[in-house]
Amino acid sequence: MRVVKGTVVVEENFSQADLVRRHASRREFELWRMRLASLEFLKDLPAIERLGLINVKVADPHALAEIGTLRNLFLNGFTSAPGWGFLAELTQIEELHILNTRGKLVLPDLTRLDHLKTFRIWGCKGLSDISILTEVPHLEEVQLVDTALTPDDLVPLLEKPSVRYLSSSFGTQRESKLFEEYLDTYGKKQWRESP
Repeated sequence: MRVVKGTVVVEENFSQADLVRRHASRREFELWRMRLASLEFLKDLPAIERLGLINVKVADPHALAEIGTLRNLFLNGFTSAPGWGFLAELTQIEELHILNTRGKLVLPDLTRLDHLKTFRIWGCKGLSDISILTEVPHLEEVQLVDTALTPDDLVPLLEKPSVRYLSSSFGTQRESKLFEEYLDTYGKKQWRESP
């Protein structure tokens, strides 16, 4: 266990009790390369706002929904034994990042995620349907990189009034050009302006 730029980084073997005792006041955590039965111990970190789970396998991820302070969830190479259904319970989340998943990625019903404003997916070739994102009430920014989606697949998001920023990468210049035309047609921007 170490602290890097304010983030508690935990790699492989660790004592859950020691983590809670030493870092209960910290807001940012990353767990790397581990298998866990559950994430219940995270409920004992009362200040946690940002959590990264990198190459982590979890048998039961449902405790994430019970962490009321959690705002930003970063899942890279993450595996959940019951699948992705737990995402539907994360009503407190404002930012959700999913990276490098293998196999098919089917998003659950996310309509209850009324705090979710930013959704980013990278390296998820098994994602071919993002229609459920049109039902996320206050979604503002979506970034899709290295997925199986085409510009036409993104039209429902382009039509969603709350989405202001939509960026994506495509395999051909023709698709990239078509996407740029769609952005102009629907009055959307690819990137949020830096302050």
